[in-house]
Amino acid sequence: MLVWTEQFATGVALVDTQHKMLIEKINFLEKILGGPLPPKEKCDELVNFLGSYVGTHFKFEEGCMERAKCPMHEKNKQAHTAFLTLFGKFKTRYLAEGPKAELLKELHGAAADWIKNHILSIDIQLKACAK
Repeated sequence: MLVWTEQFATGVALVDTQHKMLIEKINFLEKILGGPLPPKEKCDELVNFLGSYVGTHFKFEEGCMERAKCPMHEKNKQAHTAFLTLFGKFKTRYLAEGPKAELLKELHGAAADWIKNHILSIDIQLKACAK
């Protein structure tokens, strides 16, 4: 399970709130992978949330970095593009194969790694720029 700590803080309250919400969803995904999968509708809801979340959150966060003239702005956009490509490939497989534990485990691993690595290396750079 991922645990929010202040080391994840970006200095922008809404970005931090959105990151906390993402951590909750990724932890929920981990929890459901510990037993029988919930009905397809519940899995679809989670996958659709994540797809919607990344699109909305990434745009907001990129705007914050651009307005704050954060030097990580371009690197952040590139990382977001890479994650959107990865998620797009996952979504294509999910739509073709349906909710399979193996596929959802791959999503969980990728998303959990993303949160830890991306937030702690790129997003937290916003803190020094945000005022």
